[in-house]
Amino acid sequence: MDLDTLSPSQRQALSQLQAVTNGGDTEVAIGVLDSVGWDVQRAADVIFDSNPSAPLPVPRTSTDTTPSNMERFEVDDTEQDGLLGGRPNRPRQPSHSTNIAALSRPLRFLLAILTFPFHVLRTFFRMLRIPLPQLPMTLSSLTIYYRNPLGPRNDLKLDARGVAERWVRALEEETGAVRLSRRAVSSEGASSSVGSSGSAAGMTARKQAGEEGERILSDFFLGSYEEFAKACAREDNPKLGCVILVSEEHDDVAEFKRSTLADSLLVRLMHDNDFLVWGGDVRDRDAWSAAQKLQATTYPFVAFIGLQPRRGGSSTSSTTSPVLTVLSRHQGPSIPTATAPTSAPTLVQHLNESVLPRVSPYLIRVRNQAAERATQKALDAERRDRERALRAEQDRAFEESKRRDKERIERKVAEERKARAEAVRAAEEKARDEAARERQELEQQQWEVKRMEWRRWGRRGLVPREPRPGNVEPARGKTLRVGVRMPDGKRGVRFFGEGDSVTAVYAYVDTLLIPEGREWSSDMDPVSPPDGKVTGEEGLMQAMREAGKEGDSWWGFNLVLSYPRREIRWEAGKKLGEIEGLKAGGQLAVEMLDTPVVKGKGKERATSSGSDDDGYVTEESD
Repeated sequence: MDLDTLSPSQRQALSQLQAVTNGGDTEVAIGVLDSVGWDVQRAADVIFDSNPSAPLPVPRTSTDTTPSNMERFEVDDTEQDGLLGGRPNRPRQPSHSTNIAALSRPLRFLLAILTFPFHVLRTFFRMLRIPLPQLPMTLSSLTIYYRNPLGPRNDLKLDARGVAERWVRALEEETGAVRLSRRAVSSEGASSSVGSSGSAAGMTARKQAGEEGERILSDFFLGSYEEFAKACAREDNPKLGCVILVSEEHDDVAEFKRSTLADSLLVRLMHDNDFLVWGGDVRDRDAWSAAQKLQATTYPFVAFIGLQPRRGGSSTSSTTSPVLTVLSRHQGPSIPTATAPTSAPTLVQHLNESVLPRVSPYLIRVRNQAAERATQKALDAERRDRERALRAEQDRAFEESKRRDKERIERKVAEERKARAEAVRAAEEKARDEAARERQELEQQQWEVKRMEWRRWGRRGLVPREPRPGNVEPARGKTLRVGVRMPDGKRGVRFFGEGDSVTAVYAYVDTLLIPEGREWSSDMDPVSPPDGKVTGEEGLMQAMREAGKEGDSWWGFNLVLSYPRREIRWEAGKKLGEIEGLKAGGQLAVEMLDTPVVKGKGKERATSSGSDDDGYVTEESD
């Protein structure tokens, strides 16, 4: 199709497409436009295989007085969600030098012919909303190379930080400047730390810098572009970011590095306003990806980014989460200094008059809100710690009180158990004592009954006949008068022969303990010993042995001479005439061994074997 047959609108579309594709073959451009109905956007999609929703740049009119190689210095608050990753909204082909474009033009023509059927088929499938088939790997690779003839360098030996450090070291070599963080190092140390294998151009630049004065560079962020963008978008401490992209194939890059990047006024302005600066060469993969996301078309390229409220939300609203936004783009040469888009004075003026006044208040407010949230979070944490400590103290106090209560309850239970045990033991002891007492009383009663039987039998069988006073019997000898004084005051007198035994006297005294009464009269005394024992003293001794009581324990009393005091001990078979003090008779006192309280003749008397110091039992009258 001839150019003369084109209408004015078709010619304008052709010129726009050629401006986008940096020239190219006219016939191919006309063919592509004709296949898509002269839609420049769709034609660009066919050629570049890009997102059809992105707007194309509008050519400048003759009335636009802005230089053609510089964008307007206006804050672009369009949300750039692609800054933090993902496919860019509108990737553009970076512009290279005229020589590279001329050399790549035949290759682009050939690639356009080869990929044209696939683009037409892809457009047809999109119109019918049919899933798009993928291009073969070879054609996809060729298309990528067509977009970037230089191609990103694929240095697998270095990570993103290593690539950034390499670019910054090269920048220091080329400009002879040092970063702000290294200014404390002496000039000799700084020169040696730049690199021991610097190029001749770098040494010349350092020499010139030494003559002109100190040259400084910003403290570049060493890392990937994604890490840089995330550091700028930190909600607790957001920062303004400056992205610098260069291409060594452009003739303007060297001057840009020396005049703009090493300008002390620009560097200090960004340093004082806490900028994060990141840079790279688009030949590197990470810088190439950043160029696609930031829609860089000309180099050198400078972009300022920062957090901004989302479109449609109030800038003062605290409920709208901010988004990382491209504030402005600057691309093109850095000379002449007064008007060049990337010159240091132009950038300084733009920052002071446009970016900082508009963005700084919002960032300060975001930082203050983040600081308030951090302070509130710290206060909440401190309050939680205090509450936790208070709860722990209350828990400890509760546990201590619980422990004391438990100990008190256990102690009370133990005391009650001990008291019950002691009560049971006391009751058992009392019962045992009662049983023993009852048993003892029973035994005592039985013993008293048995003794009374022996007393009554002794009155008949053991007490001999009383001889006549002054009479001497051949078998019994001379008559002795024996007086007996009982503990209850009763007295008795009885005559015995000196040949009678001591048993006769004890049996006589024993008969005095028999109660008075008709039933206790001597006429009713038994004629034989109890239990069928042998009669006489021999039967008595046998009864003593069986009862386990001999002597005083059997009789229950002692006989004592009144003066001088002398005990008359019972001995079986001993005669009265053999006892000193009774040879001529005497007065005997009866001392009971069990010291009972006896009642007799209306008197109460306490008897004891040793109630008086002189050994005599005293008689007390009412």
